[in-house]
Amino acid sequence: MKYLGRFLFVMIVFLSLAGCSQFLHSEELLGEEERSSLEVAVNSDTGQGTLDLVTPTITDGDTEIEIKMTGIDENKTTFISVANEDVFEGKIKNNEVYTLDISDIKDARRTDYNPKVQLLQTSNDEESGDIVTFKQVRYSVEKE
Repeated sequence: MKYLGRFLFVMIVFLSLAGCSQFLHSEELLGEEERSSLEVAVNSDTGQGTLDLVTPTITDGDTEIEIKMTGIDENKTTFISVANEDVFEGKIKNNEVYTLDISDIKDARRTDYNPKVQLLQTSNDEESGDIVTFKQVRYSVEKE
């Protein structure tokens, strides 16, 4: 009886995992719009233009990071975040250097991983809209 309980437990786990594999391949069922959003999540880069770091390496004592965009739609509202915290919302100009204040962002100066800067533009100029442009770059932080 003791072994029967273990056998049933193993079978339930196996059947549960086998059922989950259907979800992993469900992207075939997605429409074009959902597939596009899925590609953004997987590829981490969509839309025209580039996001470049003027300062690809900072020290843990720095309080600013500089970025520059080229080929980005200047007419759309741009949302920029550093280490997953919003730092900018507004219209941008291409080929200009933007200085972002990271002094209050907890994870922006961690040395145990490379933090990221993300740029987002949406179809309706609201952060919750459909993604039109998404760019992401990582920078490194060295001890001072």
